[in-house]
Amino acid sequence: MVQRTAAALACLLALGTACAPAGPTSLAVDTSALTAATLGAAQAQLAQTAPQPTPGTEFQFPPPAPNQQPGPNVVAPSPLDDRTPPPPIQMAPSAGGPTTNADTMLQPVNPSVAGSAQGLLAYVVNRSSNDVTVVDLAGNQVRGTIGVGRDPQEVAAAPDGSRVYVANRADNSISVIDPSTNQVVATWPGVQAPLDVAVAPDRSALYATSPSTGELAIFSLADGSPAGRVSVGRGAALVDFSRDGRRVYVTNPDAGSLSIVDVAARSVVATVPTAAGAEGLAVSPDGRWVYVANREANSITVVNASSNAVATTVPTPPQPRRVVFSTDGAWAYASHGQDERITVIDTSRHAIVGTLFLTAPALGLALSPDGTRLYAAQVGANAIQAIDAATSYELGSIRVGTAPDALVVVRR
Repeated sequence: MVQRTAAALACLLALGTACAPAGPTSLAVDTSALTAATLGAAQAQLAQTAPQPTPGTEFQFPPPAPNQQPGPNVVAPSPLDDRTPPPPIQMAPSAGGPTTNADTMLQPVNPSVAGSAQGLLAYVVNRSSNDVTVVDLAGNQVRGTIGVGRDPQEVAAAPDGSRVYVANRADNSISVIDPSTNQVVATWPGVQAPLDVAVAPDRSALYATSPSTGELAIFSLADGSPAGRVSVGRGAALVDFSRDGRRVYVTNPDAGSLSIVDVAARSVVATVPTAAGAEGLAVSPDGRWVYVANREANSITVVNASSNAVATTVPTPPQPRRVVFSTDGAWAYASHGQDERITVIDTSRHAIVGTLFLTAPALGLALSPDGTRLYAAQVGANAIQAIDAATSYELGSIRVGTAPDALVVVRR
C-alpha cells in the first residue's frame, strides 16, 4: 500500500511539473500544495526549497549622510575601484533652501544635504557664445551674462575673489571681470591664443599659457602690464601654482609631460614624463602631490612635488580631463569628457574608491570653499550641475551659455 501511494505521488508530481507554467514561482507553489495534501505538514516543510542567501551590503563611497537615503545618482563601484571602505565624511547642514526659477532650473534641489552655498557665485565660461554666465549658487539662478572675447577657454580668480580672469583664445587677450559689478573692467593683450590662466598666491602676477608659442606669458596683476615670458615647450596647456608660489606647473598634451618652472628664476627646472594627452592638473592642498590627467592614456599620474618624480600612476576610465582636490586634500575628483561620471580617488592610497554619476558629460570642475558641493560644466548640455560631494545627491542643474567649458567659484 505504501509503495502504491508513493508511486501515485510520484506520478502526480511529474504531471504537475509538466502542466505547470514555466518559472520557478509556479513550480514551487504546485509542489508545495501536492506535498501538503499527501504527506502532511511535516513532509511539506522538508520538501521546501532552500532559502536564498541574504544579500550582502553593497560597497558605496562616500557613505550616505546621516539619516538620509542615497540620492538618484548614487556612487557605485567600477572594475577599477579599490573597495576598502573610506572613513566617513562629516558635512555641515545647509543654511536654507534655495528659491526655484523655472527658467533656470533643470533638476529639483535638495538643500538639506550639503554645506551652505550662501554668498557663492560661479563664473562659467561659455566657449561658443563668447560670454561668461554668473550663477548665484545659493538659489541656482543665473544672475547675469558678461560678454568677453572670442573663443574663451579657461578661467581663474584672485585669491580674495576681487577679480576673475578669462583667457580669450581667438582674441589673443585676457578679460578682467570685477565681481562687484559683473563688468569687464580691463582687457589685457599680449599673449598669443591663450588657453589657461593662474594667479600667483601672493597676488603679484597672472600666468597664461600659449600652446602655439609654447610660452607662459606673465602679467602684472596690478595693471596688466607684460612682466616676462617663460619657454615651456610648444603645446603648453593647463597651469597651476604650488601652494607656496615658488613653482609653476604646466602640462603638455603633445609631449605627455609636466613642466616645472622656478618662479624666481623664470626657467624650467624639471620636465616630468607623465603619459599621452597630459592636460588637466591640480596641486594638493598640502602641496605634496601634483595630479596630472592623461586623457589619451586613460590615467592620472601622481607626481611627488618634493622630488619632481612620478610616485605612481592611477588607471582610470576613458579620457580623464580635469582634476580638483577636496578642501582637506583627502579626495581628488576627475571629470571624463565623453562620460557622465566623475571618478573619486582616495589620495592617501592614490586609488579609485568610487564614481559620482552625472546627468551629462562634464569637463570643468570646481568645488565650493567648504568642499561640500562639486560643480561640473556640461559642455554638450549647456548647463552646470551641482552635486553633493559626499553623497552624490542631485543639488540642481542650471542652464548657462553655449558650450560651457570651465568655471570658478568665488565668495562675495
